[in-house]
Amino acid sequence: MKIVNKVKIIFLPAIIVPIFLMVVSIAALSVGFIKTNSHALSDTGLERIMNPVKAMDKVTKGIFAKVKNLAVENPSKLEDIKYLEDMNSALKNKDSFILVRKGEKVYYRGSTQDEGTLEKKLPEFGSTASSQDSGMYLNDPGNYLLKQQDFKFSDGTRGSFFILTDMELLQPYYKSMISQIFFFIVGILVLTSFLLSWYMYSEFIRPLKKLKEGADRIKDGNLDDDVQIDSKDEIGELCQSFNAMRAELKESIEARIVYEKQNRDLISNISHDLKTPITAIKGYVEGIMDGVADTPEKMDRYIKTIYNKANDMDVLINELSLYSKIDSNIIPYNFRKIDINAYFKDCVDEIGADLEQKGMLFSYTNYCSANVMVMADPEQLKRVMNNIINNACKYSNKAKGRVGIVVKELERKIQVEIKDNGIGISKEDLPNIFRRTYRADMSRNSAGGSGLGLSICKKIIEEHDGEIWAESKVRAGTTIFFTLNKVIDTSKEDTHE
Repeated sequence: MKIVNKVKIIFLPAIIVPIFLMVVSIAALSVGFIKTNSHALSDTGLERIMNPVKAMDKVTKGIFAKVKNLAVENPSKLEDIKYLEDMNSALKNKDSFILVRKGEKVYYRGSTQDEGTLEKKLPEFGSTASSQDSGMYLNDPGNYLLKQQDFKFSDGTRGSFFILTDMELLQPYYKSMISQIFFFIVGILVLTSFLLSWYMYSEFIRPLKKLKEGADRIKDGNLDDDVQIDSKDEIGELCQSFNAMRAELKESIEARIVYEKQNRDLISNISHDLKTPITAIKGYVEGIMDGVADTPEKMDRYIKTIYNKANDMDVLINELSLYSKIDSNIIPYNFRKIDINAYFKDCVDEIGADLEQKGMLFSYTNYCSANVMVMADPEQLKRVMNNIINNACKYSNKAKGRVGIVVKELERKIQVEIKDNGIGISKEDLPNIFRRTYRADMSRNSAGGSGLGLSICKKIIEEHDGEIWAESKVRAGTTIFFTLNKVIDTSKEDTHE
């Protein structure tokens, strides 16, 4: 669930739940009060709370209706003291009493409450109160709901029948109700606040604390543990992104450690390989300076050796510079369509001549059909060929070393195989030969070189969207394979389909 929806859900109960609980509590309090009171007001229900005047009016409504009928049909009953006392007794349970006035004097009074002062406040005969069934509110003295019915005594004297309901008896009830409702409201708000706070902590604060703990672990260098949050909202998505970032950061650091170790190994190996020709050059130069090369033949041999060692150093430095550029992706490739048959014919002519000078046997076989095109950089592809063949020459231990090139045409690729009969590579070392400085990882031998040749080949072939791999057997030789993508003529494919 999205956070915005959770927030909406939080605000909904924050409004509805307190209102609902307050209504229920008020209803419960009123019912409880009514059940525990001796007043005959239970039929008024919540109306007594919401509209007490109307509720008290209903309490005496039946008796007052009866009085109105008597005033018209049998007014003499309203003169009967015994009848008035019975009616007054019935009204006592309703916090009410009767007062009958004859002329200007009180004929009957059912209560001594506010005696003397109350009579002065009573409405005159024929007042508007006599026409109101719901009565009127009378205060000072006291607080009364007054109902008036005018009639005439048997001797013709004007009289007024009053039912007065004491409203002050409700004040303790309302005070109690208000205090209880206040505490209920406070309790409900506290409870609602607690529940909402717990929900917000569980849904928002706790996950954020876990994310902070995860960030602190990363700051301390611990990249092994994920942050465990099961939420499906934006915080859950943030947690997933955080864990993905942690995993990528860990992989990046591990790769950097490996890369830095390889760099250190490379520098160590290059230093060692540079030291060998430098030591030789220094030795031969010292021999010349000391007069050891005392014949033209020796001098010529010393100078050629110095020249060859300087060339070895130059090749080594060029390889290192080239690998640095390839590794940093700063070598611009000049890709273009090339005819595979014409290209390899030119290559093998040059390669064959070089191998012949080194006393190596060479063979070339091409199984490609005519006009097969590939998209490649001719110069970099030639570098791949030369590096592989130079390795074959370096690690040849036969009296007659052999190198063979086979070019095959596959469905969408061209596969090139370069095979030699050299010392071969062990099964354990074979997966590592395209790793830079591989040669240095083996027992170092007199072959020399930086060990970057095959790693350079791998980089170049990968830039051509091809693959490169090797098969080898110790003392039987090695075969290096690589593939290039053919240029497919889509118009012919469409026609064929």
